[in-house]
Amino acid sequence: MTPPGPTGSRSLSLLPNSLALIGAKVSTLALGFVFWVAAARLFTPEDVGLAAGVVAAMMLCTQVALLGLGSAVIALLPAERTSPRALLDSAFTLVAVLALATALAFLLLAAGVLGELAVVSDSPGYALLFVGAVLTGTVGILLDQLSTSLRRGDQALVRGIAFGLAALAALAVIAELAPGWGSKALLVPWVVAGTLALAVGLAQLRRLLGGYLPQPSVAHPRARQLLAVGLPNYALTLAERAPGLALPILVTELLSPAANAAWYAAWMMAWVVFIIPIQVGMTLFAEIAHEPSALAASTRRAVRAALLVGVPVAVSVAALAHPLLLLLGPDYADTGVTPLRILVLGLLPLTVVQVYYASCRGVGRLREAIMLGWTSGLASVGAAALAGTTAGLDAMAVAWVSVQLLTAGLAGWRVHRLRRGAQAPAAESLRVGAPPALGIARTDRAIGATK
Repeated sequence: MTPPGPTGSRSLSLLPNSLALIGAKVSTLALGFVFWVAAARLFTPEDVGLAAGVVAAMMLCTQVALLGLGSAVIALLPAERTSPRALLDSAFTLVAVLALATALAFLLLAAGVLGELAVVSDSPGYALLFVGAVLTGTVGILLDQLSTSLRRGDQALVRGIAFGLAALAALAVIAELAPGWGSKALLVPWVVAGTLALAVGLAQLRRLLGGYLPQPSVAHPRARQLLAVGLPNYALTLAERAPGLALPILVTELLSPAANAAWYAAWMMAWVVFIIPIQVGMTLFAEIAHEPSALAASTRRAVRAALLVGVPVAVSVAALAHPLLLLLGPDYADTGVTPLRILVLGLLPLTVVQVYYASCRGVGRLREAIMLGWTSGLASVGAAALAGTTAGLDAMAVAWVSVQLLTAGLAGWRVHRLRRGAQAPAAESLRVGAPPALGIARTDRAIGATK
């Protein structure tokens, strides 16, 4: 059976879709904060910090395992909307296999190289939980990116709420049944919640695409197509996400699990702010994929949407930093409040950078975005790690934001140039009565060559 495509289903425009996707991430992070508040009340700071390091490693593995396939689905699905089975089956199968391989690779790395985080590979039960969390998390991200392409961010919102509530319920149960499990007990809720969110997502997909459910199958032409488009996007996405996920791991290893407990709490709250420009950027990419001629107008709307939602959230988080962290305990508040207030300043540079990344994806200029992304990512991790080990968490936050500001200066200049380059061919083609043309044709040709 070939399911019908999403053309006949209700879809959302850029702002509502962006708001729904932002709501999905914010609800997950907000409920995640409640989760860590409860964890801080039930477990020691050392257990909480160690578990946070393991969760950060798990999330890093999900980003590595995606291999850009989610971005490839966003780029390719518009051309496959009437017959998406081969494309989606291949994407889901590849992502699942890569998730298992990446999780196993990390377990080997932890056993041979890491110190504090070697605990995850020492126990078969801990290792199995880690693999399950990576698998459900990676497939869940692919579902979120598919919802972005289908312009159904509301479905991602439902999954985010289901995940958060399930994690809280599972934490209450596991704390009662296995109080001596330590940091391992805090990973159980992630597996339970991830499994539930995955089940909800598959049910949503079945309704939206006329009975479609993923099958373990790889169509080789579609796999080549996904990889050809996904790998360049993967290099950029990994440059965006990996540095932030690496920081809690570095704090755990270079400072202490207790220090990471405070850093992770501040970092997690800051991500409530950061996720806004990130999700707007992903929505902008999807909009450009659907309507290449709307680059200039779409970037303006994206910046407005990110700031309209992000500035009030950033101000609120900064104002409430101390009472929010105090919910975890006095030590968390004393250590984490200043880093958190510094980190939320990253909203403004991240908005510019994410619009730049989405524009580069849309017009086929991934190479320059990848170069800037990796340069910025390595610089931010290096500067933050050096500052953290020499002057503490406050200096670590200042170093990270400083690198983002420098990156935004370059990114903003390039967005201006890309918009001018997009408008000039369109104006020229209108003068001669031809349809507008954009640099996105470069991407279209690259995609077409893989078919």
